[in-house]
Amino acid sequence: MAQTAAQKAAALKKAAAAALKRAQAADNSSEIAATARRRAVIDTAPTPEPAPVVSNTPRLDAVKAATVVKRAADVSLKESTKPADLDNPPAGTYYQWHVFAGGGGEWRLIKTGSFGGVTGNGAVVGGDVVVGSDVVVGGGDNAVVVGDTTIKKVTDPTGPSTNITVLKSLLKGMGFNSGIIDSSSSFLMNLLSEGLDYDNAVSIFLDSKDYTLKSGVKVTSPFYEQYGYLNEGMTNAKSASELYNFVEGSKGIIEKYGLSSKFLSQDSLKKYVKNNVTAKDLDERANAARLKAINADPLYVQSLKMLGYLGSNADLTDFYLDPAIGKEKLETNRSTGAFTAEALRRANAGIKTDREDMMRFEKLTAGLQAKGLTEAEISQTASTGFQNIANTLQSSVGLSNIFEGANAASTQTIQTELEAEQFQGTESERRKRLKELGTNIFNQSTGRSTGRTTTYSNYSSAGQI
Repeated sequence: MAQTAAQKAAALKKAAAAALKRAQAADNSSEIAATARRRAVIDTAPTPEPAPVVSNTPRLDAVKAATVVKRAADVSLKESTKPADLDNPPAGTYYQWHVFAGGGGEWRLIKTGSFGGVTGNGAVVGGDVVVGSDVVVGGGDNAVVVGDTTIKKVTDPTGPSTNITVLKSLLKGMGFNSGIIDSSSSFLMNLLSEGLDYDNAVSIFLDSKDYTLKSGVKVTSPFYEQYGYLNEGMTNAKSASELYNFVEGSKGIIEKYGLSSKFLSQDSLKKYVKNNVTAKDLDERANAARLKAINADPLYVQSLKMLGYLGSNADLTDFYLDPAIGKEKLETNRSTGAFTAEALRRANAGIKTDREDMMRFEKLTAGLQAKGLTEAEISQTASTGFQNIANTLQSSVGLSNIFEGANAASTQTIQTELEAEQFQGTESERRKRLKELGTNIFNQSTGRSTGRTTTYSNYSSAGQI
């Protein structure tokens, strides 16, 4: 049996209502939109005026009366054709013409409210989203709900076709963690409510200190407060990702090695960034400090203190993680400390380690670094070199006393000359002459003497036996 027009309309309404219910249950915005379009066609047919919606959200209770009054006013404004003053609403009012119920629908003169214009299906009103076939006009407590609606609580702002969830997803996709993103919700919502698109909102959040809203209120970016401030005073600013990765990486390193939180202070972090220290560099420093502590070489620590690299009450961690020291400078200091430790290790052999010697050790270390030697290689070179010096220092002093008499060189001078031989490959003319004299005298002595061992100490300052 053929259905009557009324039966067909009733069937369509029933099918549309069922589809809307399924869409709402699945929270599927596309199906909601399709349902809304189907209902829009049905709603063009003459139907009784729907009853006012009973809001289940306290935020909308204050506008129920206004909704009822407005709906009644709208009925009297229905027109079947496009109004003549569509683009020029009555002067001095907040009214605008808006079409309802899709193509071929009626036009209504609607008051937009104090917080914005008419928004469509799925529009956000204050903290509530309205899902259904009709329209919400305005925002906040001035919203006017027209027609049948379903209310769902959300946290999105009243941004122009933007969504805080989408913005947060973009930031997470860029590698930033939920901690900084979620704690920045209020700031991000402010940006969206200003009409900014995603790209501009992300740029302001990551690269700007603050943003002035249209209301004149200045809001500070939470990202700047936690990371961006590190670029203050920088000639070549780091990118947002570089700053973020350094700070978060540093937190993990301090926790990994159980180090003091003082290395995470704003002052320390700013110095690290200024000195181009990366999280990888910081990890290497912390591990080196740990290994040195395990080896427990007191002469190494003593050398650092004598060189002025380490305070009397500080430990190796303070030396290796000093934020005021750049990467290259720290490498030099570490190598100089290793070099000096080998001299201290042979102090009993007469090798001096006064302040004047320390200054010379720094220059000798720099020379070895210039040749491409690593800290470990410099340490080994120093060990071999100072052992050779220890083996010849006293005999070299004896030669000077024998052949130079009152003009004999001091132990300090001879040590300096021996260091030049060992670490720079240069030999002074005086050293060459003394060695030749010593060799000649030794050969003459062994030629005249039989069964007697002759040493440089057998000779007086005049060179006689």
